[in-house]
Amino acid sequence: MNYSVPYPDPGEEYPHVNTQLFNTIDPLCNVGLPEYKMTPPYNLPTPVPTPGGMIGFVNDYESNLRATYGIDDPSYEQYEVIMQCFQPDQIPAMATLAKEFAVFDHWYCAVPSQTYCNRAFWHAASSGGKVVNPLEEDGTGFPGIDGDFSDMDSWIKEVWPLPTIFDRMNDKDVSWKVYSPIAPLSLTNIVNGFGDGKDKTHGHLDFFFDLKFGSLPQYSFVEPQFLDKHNDQHPSAVNHKLATGTVKLGDELIREVYNAIKNSPKRDKILFIITHDEHGGCFDHVYPPATVPPVPGMKGQCDFTFDRLGIRVPMIMVSSYIQPNTIINGQFEHTSFIKTACQKWGLDALTDRDKDPSVLPFTEVFSNQKRTDWPDIPSHISLEELLPEPDTSKDPLNGLQKAMLTSLLHIEKVRALGNTQKEDIQTIGDMMEFIKRFS
Repeated sequence: MNYSVPYPDPGEEYPHVNTQLFNTIDPLCNVGLPEYKMTPPYNLPTPVPTPGGMIGFVNDYESNLRATYGIDDPSYEQYEVIMQCFQPDQIPAMATLAKEFAVFDHWYCAVPSQTYCNRAFWHAASSGGKVVNPLEEDGTGFPGIDGDFSDMDSWIKEVWPLPTIFDRMNDKDVSWKVYSPIAPLSLTNIVNGFGDGKDKTHGHLDFFFDLKFGSLPQYSFVEPQFLDKHNDQHPSAVNHKLATGTVKLGDELIREVYNAIKNSPKRDKILFIITHDEHGGCFDHVYPPATVPPVPGMKGQCDFTFDRLGIRVPMIMVSSYIQPNTIINGQFEHTSFIKTACQKWGLDALTDRDKDPSVLPFTEVFSNQKRTDWPDIPSHISLEELLPEPDTSKDPLNGLQKAMLTSLLHIEKVRALGNTQKEDIQTIGDMMEFIKRFS
């Protein structure tokens, strides 16, 4: 099994998701164009059908193969990957925890688009009107509000000033940390705006240390590795046939965190949440429901009004107070986390989205009965896969890594660390060397 599929990387941006939902490319000149060159209405049909047919994933993937990878006539073998999925025995950590604890089958991401916007909603209940990452994957920008371009400066202006759940926690002395393998530069920092150093970011070893000695803060946010041997379950820019694969590596990260919690003296006080920020362009058959915009009458990038959710994402929760085979059927989304946190710690809501009664807390997942039978999950990484991976230092950056680079270049200028040009950083190795100056 190729644990790097779908490869090449599907489209995740707002115009791509519109095609996936409605099987429409409008205007027709958008066919085979990269998203940053697409024009209004960005593949959104008029009127918008409710529900959408959810039958445009192959159509969108074929168009993206033409635009991004120069494949003029994609073969069945090239586009079938967008409809494939992993079997439970291929991702044993996620599959075991979903069965042995709780899985939510209607948890939606907050925006029908990509990473930065949905991560902003997880901690701020808003993306400040943004529906694409700051600067597109080739660094050209994306048509946005009033015809401007949503470069990093625009993201900083519109998103970084937003109040976050971290601000609310600070107000009530609720402790928190972000754990990132490349500390102190976590993706959370550069999405929400503490990239200038005013953060509480720590390394992964600190997380496992805090677990072992029972010193975790009240809220911990653990990020995967986004570079080099990345385990973020995001497709690589290069398909290394001998590589373990980001999906398998991500499942191993989940297993490692779970086992550390299982052996922690504080495990009965811990809720372990496993989720993804967005669907990554992969197939789903359930149409996203309507929702409430963060601000009444809001119209953001690409004229999106933030009144419908994004596509479902996996959501698994693990706790001593969650019974085996728990399946939660109700409708939830990323700001359900904020709603639950605010209720738990007596915090004020952030926007109209998380205030709205339609956004539910997820407290129904818990039972009153404490359990002691946490299952064992052995590693499924083979000895062969523990051998040195292919050298990735010469690999080009994938889309998410390019967006992160855009943010880091800005932070470099803010900190007066230099004046690197984006053209100077083309590979994983280039970016790893660039990051060293932030340590």
